Amino acid sequence: MNTNVLGQEKIWKLFIKYSVPAIIGMLVLGMDAIIDGYFVGNYIGVNGLASTNIAMPFNSIILTIGIIFGIGVQSIIGRSLGQQNHTNAKNAFKTAIVMITAICILTTLVSILFTEHIAMFLGANDEIIEDTVTYIRYSSIFLPFIGLMLVLDYVLKVIGKPTYAMITLVFAIVFNILLSYIMIIQLNIGIKGAALASGFAYCFAVILAVIPFATANKTVLSGGSFDKKIAYNIIYNGSSEGLGELGTAITTFLFNITLIRYTGELGVAAFTAISYLTFIGTNILLGLSDGIGSIVSYNYGSRQIKRIKKVLGLTAITATLIGITIFFAIFSFGSNLIYIFLNVENSEILNFAVTGAKIYAFAFLISGLNIIASGFFTAIGSPGKSAIIALNKGLIWISIGIIIYPQLFGIQGIWLAVPIAELITLSLSMILFYNQFKTNQL
Repeated sequence: MNTNVLGQEKIWKLFIKYSVPAIIGMLVLGMDAIIDGYFVGNYIGVNGLASTNIAMPFNSIILTIGIIFGIGVQSIIGRSLGQQNHTNAKNAFKTAIVMITAICILTTLVSILFTEHIAMFLGANDEIIEDTVTYIRYSSIFLPFIGLMLVLDYVLKVIGKPTYAMITLVFAIVFNILLSYIMIIQLNIGIKGAALASGFAYCFAVILAVIPFATANKTVLSGGSFDKKIAYNIIYNGSSEGLGELGTAITTFLFNITLIRYTGELGVAAFTAISYLTFIGTNILLGLSDGIGSIVSYNYGSRQIKRIKKVLGLTAITATLIGITIFFAIFSFGSNLIYIFLNVENSEILNFAVTGAKIYAFAFLISGLNIIASGFFTAIGSPGKSAIIALNKGLIWISIGIIIYPQLFGIQGIWLAVPIAELITLSLSMILFYNQFKTNQL
């Protein structure tokens, strides 16, 4: 368990070593949804695409749980190793594995028993209820593997294996592509094939992720025991990032029901295409934040504050440059990218999606700084501050905007909700950072 490199190696080398694999890993993880979008949109149709987006808040629930435990345990393990408290690190890992497995199994049972009720609650209308139910039912089978994969991915990074974590996800996504092609195109089993392909890919990812823990002599998996106090701390530390994911689920739900009311399932399909496009940019920035999480938590535990400030500065500059690049990419090539997912002849819906993507793109100019701020406070064990950022960024102001802006500016005004929410949240992030530095807590 050689993690001393986190406290000794030059910051710029650590930044590249951890951030690049994390960005690639998050992109690959995001490709799961992108692959679904491509195959479903082009080979199943608009209703299938709308169904997957209606089901997205359901999938986000398990992602929320996985992120809570993954980031929560990563923060505790990183700070524990920085303090040379290996027993606490081992107990934290064992506790996280036991809890995520139990919760995901329970969620699977509930999902299978009440699938139709869940689909109807999420807003599926008569046109897409059947596909939505099918997608949720078959996706739910694999929830334990999704949860385990997320936890193992975060732990691999904090024990010094960021590249292996990336490779695991790359192999899984290749597996997903092959299975999607076979099940959707060759076997022609429709929306069920999309769910099964993604599910089996997660199973494959878990198998690969377990190998380093099963073969190494000394890792955080060796020994350890379930600890109720640590269980609480894991949830407490990861809750802020989980709130961000939960906020995404809720706002996606609000977007869907608003668009269903104004534009029908074609409007939801347009939003789905935009979601896939922006998902790529967001995952790049999330990967950047995840990449420095281990560096920050370890050095915070060992009280090497200058190293934390260096990595924060480097990350902020990188996030700004990435955001500017994503903005210009969407503005310049957004229409071509939208056409990949939205294979329809309706020019009105296509224009609706393209305009929406361009308005949405303004959020990327500043969203990276908010993502980094939220991840930073989680890494140092200040989830309350992280939660303030996550709730303002991903839930409060977007929800208000979804309700108000369409009434003020027409349905196209709905896309303003995200950029304005990011701008308001940035001011809060800056205040929290200022207070952290001013009170010499860093």
